[in-house]
Amino acid sequence: MAGPLAPLRRLVARLVPSSGGIGERTVKGGIWMTSINVSDRVLQLGMYVVLARLLAPADFGLLGFAMLGLAAMTQVSNLGLDTALIQRKEDDVDAYLGTVWTMKAMRGLLIVAVAYVTAPYLAQFFNEPRTVDIFRVIALSPLLVGLRNPAMMYLHKEMEFHREFVYRLSGTLMQVVVAIGLALVLENVWALVFGRLLGDATRTAVSYFLDSRRPVFEFDIPMAREMFGYGRWITGYGIFAFLFTQGDDAVVGWALGAAALGFYQLAYRFARAPSTEVTGVISTVMLPAYSKLQEDAAALRRTYFNVLKLTSLVSAPMAVGIFLVSESFVLAFLGEQWLPAVGAMQVLAIWGFVLSVGATSGPLLKAIGRPDYVTKVMVMKTIALAVIILPAVERFGVTGAAAAVLLSALFTSEITINYLVLREIDGSVRRFVMTIGMPLVVSGIMGAAVFAVQNVVPPEMALVQFVAAILTGVVSYGLVILFVENTFDYGIRRLVTQVASNVL
Repeated sequence: MAGPLAPLRRLVARLVPSSGGIGERTVKGGIWMTSINVSDRVLQLGMYVVLARLLAPADFGLLGFAMLGLAAMTQVSNLGLDTALIQRKEDDVDAYLGTVWTMKAMRGLLIVAVAYVTAPYLAQFFNEPRTVDIFRVIALSPLLVGLRNPAMMYLHKEMEFHREFVYRLSGTLMQVVVAIGLALVLENVWALVFGRLLGDATRTAVSYFLDSRRPVFEFDIPMAREMFGYGRWITGYGIFAFLFTQGDDAVVGWALGAAALGFYQLAYRFARAPSTEVTGVISTVMLPAYSKLQEDAAALRRTYFNVLKLTSLVSAPMAVGIFLVSESFVLAFLGEQWLPAVGAMQVLAIWGFVLSVGATSGPLLKAIGRPDYVTKVMVMKTIALAVIILPAVERFGVTGAAAAVLLSALFTSEITINYLVLREIDGSVRRFVMTIGMPLVVSGIMGAAVFAVQNVVPPEMALVQFVAAILTGVVSYGLVILFVENTFDYGIRRLVTQVASNVL
């Protein structure tokens, strides 16, 4: 029916990624995942800006202690069930849903029980008795997540990310409202705890409204064994991913205390936010896309380099920009009490770019049935981090922890995983270097312009300095990219045209 809303309906219909070929669905899925991640991250970061003014750094550190214990149990028990189903070539995996739901629910109950017993030992390790109750309560989170409708897996397998938008944002909105509301009343760490739990509970409830399929309590041993065959590498990856991504937090908390962990985790959250969104979109959208192309080496190679180009164009200027504006951002939005986080924030901004480049490789290797490569590479950088993290923290504090994370990955895993992908798709090192090199050069030019502007505005005017730096970065990067495209034909126009043709 025609009417004033007809154009809007047509646009929404074009953006729904359930129709069209794999290329079109991937582009549309990417747009939706970008919308989800940006919206989710803006809400989360906005919440933390407010909470940083209402709570002390030690409150964030106390939750960090509990989340470290929880991450250990969830990663060690990660069965990789959703990834195993997404990777399967057949579209209909309904027969597996009951077994998956049962396994996830039992895993959640096990985590709650183990957390209750081990909470005193976690508190003793960090020398913080308040961690006991926090850990026992926050351990309900994986149980709530495990009880969600297992058919949500289809949102990724079929790239129906428009429904994922509703699922993700419903929980985030609840978390933001509850956390800020309780922080105003309680003024302590429990605002963070209950915000997280009610956000998870909301997503689980919404999952049953988004899909009419209902799980049944069943356990099919042959199906479980089949999924374990693929998922064991995901489990192994999860264990070493925990040691790498949370090991630095554990060392910082153990060696320096709750306040230092609060500084480090907030730095991590803000510095890596933009690049994390890039990697999140890549991992979520490209795994099912690559899975559908796994028999076509030429298509895999072409898609990989296009994704790498888009990733570098977005994440390189973000990394340079965050590095330069960290101090003015902290002073303008978080307050002087958070200044110790600036050094770590700058180093982690560089790590964000490195991670975003590597994120183009992991989904491809999983899609072609080589999750073992991803796990083995994670083992490499975990060992490297274990060697250097404690001396770095003892010498340089939270900034040393960030530097240890960056260096341990930069000189081990990132080289290896990108080499493995190039070998699998028969890609050239020269093409890889040229693809990421141009955005880095352009971002360096942008950084010089931002640095010059920052030196003009006095540090006392932190908000003005921050806004001026952001505007300068956007304008200068855009102008230089246009010059590069017109002079060297980097291929940006072709990518934009391809995206536009798939969407419009």
